[in-house]
Amino acid sequence: MPLDERALTIFDQFQAGQLSRRRFVRHLVGLGFAGSTIALFLAACGGAVATPTTASQASTAPTVGIPPTPAVANPAAAPTAPATVAAAGGTPAIATRAASTIVAATPAASDPGILTSPDPNPKRGGTLRLAFGVTTSNYDLQQGATASVLCHLYSQLVRLNLVDGLRTIIPDVAKKIDIAPDGLSYTFSLRSGVQFHDGASLTADDVVATYNRMIFPPQGIVSLLKDRFAAVTKVEATDPLTVKFTLNQPSPILLLVMTDTTQGIYSKKTLEANNNDLRKVQVAPGTGPFMFKAYKESEKWTFVKNPNYWNKDLPYLDALELIHAAAWSDRGTAILTSQADLSWNVSKETFDEGARRTDTIKTNRVGNFGAYQVIINARVKPFDDARVRRATNLVLNKQGLIQAYSTQEQIDLSRWVPHGGVFATPRDTIATLPGYRADKTQDIADAKKLLADAGFPDGIPGVELLCATVAPQAEILAPGIQDQLKRTLNIDIKIRVAERSLLVEDEKAGKFTLVLDTPNGPISDFSPIGNTYFKTGGSQNFGGYSNTKFDALLKQSDAELDQAKRKAMMDQMQDLLDQDPPWLFIGYTDHLLMWRANVKGLALDKRVQLEWGRVDTGWLG
Repeated sequence: MPLDERALTIFDQFQAGQLSRRRFVRHLVGLGFAGSTIALFLAACGGAVATPTTASQASTAPTVGIPPTPAVANPAAAPTAPATVAAAGGTPAIATRAASTIVAATPAASDPGILTSPDPNPKRGGTLRLAFGVTTSNYDLQQGATASVLCHLYSQLVRLNLVDGLRTIIPDVAKKIDIAPDGLSYTFSLRSGVQFHDGASLTADDVVATYNRMIFPPQGIVSLLKDRFAAVTKVEATDPLTVKFTLNQPSPILLLVMTDTTQGIYSKKTLEANNNDLRKVQVAPGTGPFMFKAYKESEKWTFVKNPNYWNKDLPYLDALELIHAAAWSDRGTAILTSQADLSWNVSKETFDEGARRTDTIKTNRVGNFGAYQVIINARVKPFDDARVRRATNLVLNKQGLIQAYSTQEQIDLSRWVPHGGVFATPRDTIATLPGYRADKTQDIADAKKLLADAGFPDGIPGVELLCATVAPQAEILAPGIQDQLKRTLNIDIKIRVAERSLLVEDEKAGKFTLVLDTPNGPISDFSPIGNTYFKTGGSQNFGGYSNTKFDALLKQSDAELDQAKRKAMMDQMQDLLDQDPPWLFIGYTDHLLMWRANVKGLALDKRVQLEWGRVDTGWLG
């Protein structure tokens, strides 16, 4: 049972400081919350927390308490192990953009993982058609496959709650979560009777095999996700339906990282049969709400209802069709003309047209943790010189690029820490900083001096910029970067294009000098991004960037539970990255979500962030 609107309003008011603790308790008692659950809320909060709602707002970080995050809905765990509450050091923080609830449970919910439609009278049957870029470079979720496609076939330990706007973390195949008081172990009790699509039963061994491959990849396996779990030292099965994760330090973000759509569970049998490499296995069986039926490459995927899905009420739909539409305008047009029912991100002009058709079309602009960046290969001369990297980042007119791209995708003036979270730099402050300000006069002068000091007073010839074949990127953003670097520093850029899903293969092989891409983190906390992309040896640090001062600060931040101290460390890391940039930074994005009005059951209008994910509670009215 999800939190209803009255409960959400009370949490919002408490977080904003509009309710005292006494009034907060009285309201929750009136809504039927148990005393133990209310005690859990108060123990985890330590007081009211102000919630930022836009990237430009500053956040006040409490010394004890959970920041505005998806809550952990896990009443079964509460009596013995309050979710994410440390015994003596406050609460491990979980951070995400503009989420409203604080900690844990829903009133009178014995199993919050059993979802049903938030809209009344759901209808069964029909095919939901989603339009977005559905190509994939391989079929292995944890080795770079397109998770927004394959996630429908798999279950996870935990997930974000579809029916409350992704505001809470709920169990998925983990029916119960017990977290040690010291935060150094997480124990997941699995549901019994969960079956893979080939009929095999899910056991703890499957979860252990999946996460051991992800966190401690065997030779020959390139796990793109291992650095998100840097605190995890051991994953083990303690009985056939129980899995224990052991940590070397409390993690502020572990459960939230586990909600990412890349976290699908594979069977141990399938992994062993394929030497742990599923990149060419189309498609490894999962336990998710839909099963694979067909794939016409670069055209359409077809998935059908799983009749043995562990949530017996779901899915309501008979099938999903994932239609390839690489261009945002094509996606929006497909929704407007009834050729598709839902798209996760459309062009601004089609979004605006949809917003005018309120009877038949619905829209929502939501935060996203992907960013437009030019990844620099720091192994390739002259970009192995920090002065060259800083010079090129300084002259990039970020505000101009954002404006030029505004008819396509909405890029926010933002910095290295994702926008909208409690650690983000306010937009008004960013607009005054070197490299980010609109007036580029001083930035260009400083950049020319840096380039001259590095031995390139007359510019740099023959630099390749790799970008995706996605039309706006190849026709607007890449040429804009090319023009700016030529005009300001006489850097001669040649553009090479490649299929979007294949960019990662060139990146992994180091076959680039500069590459325009959209790297992303699963949450608004900086830790997964820093560990994955910027840390020396990070699993997606394809440019070979290395800065020992950054590495030390990141490690210190990951072990710090005090939010104010973490923010100070993140500010230091951002200053350092501005001075020694691994990327030419453009900005994080908002996505323009659009759907036909007859698409029900997904609470799309209530979403506080975007997830290109599962739709098992969806139905067609």
